[in-house]
Amino acid sequence: MKKLVCLLLFISFFSKLSYAQDKKEAINDFLQTIVPDFNQKIFLIQEMTSTNHVIDIFKGKMSKDSLTNEYKRDDREEIKPPLYNEEDWAEMKEKYSHKIEKHNSWVANDFNYKNVEFFSSHLFIEFIINHFEKHLPITNVFSFSEPIYYRANKYLVFKVGQGTTESINGLTDNYLIIMKNENGKWIVISKSYQLDMFY
Repeated sequence: MKKLVCLLLFISFFSKLSYAQDKKEAINDFLQTIVPDFNQKIFLIQEMTSTNHVIDIFKGKMSKDSLTNEYKRDDREEIKPPLYNEEDWAEMKEKYSHKIEKHNSWVANDFNYKNVEFFSSHLFIEFIINHFEKHLPITNVFSFSEPIYYRANKYLVFKVGQGTTESINGLTDNYLIIMKNENGKWIVISKSYQLDMFY
């Protein structure tokens, strides 16, 4: 029995280690498609976007059928079957919904970039205005949710907010990214733009 417990703890430890590595690699592989130079300065909102938001976006908007009074998934959502599957989505929700993280902020070690500067989402407007008033160079600004697994760890899903220090309207591009690991590199297989704007 003791050996079984040790084995399970060992497997759990390496599973968490693998997950942490996958998350880091996926975020960095994605960022490299936008900012290829690892020496380039980027700004990053320190707090991770909620995984609950990611799960809701993935499912898409629900609308009520006026004839049957039943709620159904809006057909206009960009994540369509077969990538979207109700069972796989429910499993993702069960695993990651309302998950309380001890570590819900990004740190410099999460990124391959040598010049990452963090700031709090609560100070977003103040940060952008201050940058603008000082006539500092226009710089990319990002926010990310924690990447979460989908469909038996086949994919990683995360929310991205993207903008520059030029815009005081916030992160002007918001989208859901779905990535798959191919030959040791995470590649984007779906990018769903969102109309709502949040940090």
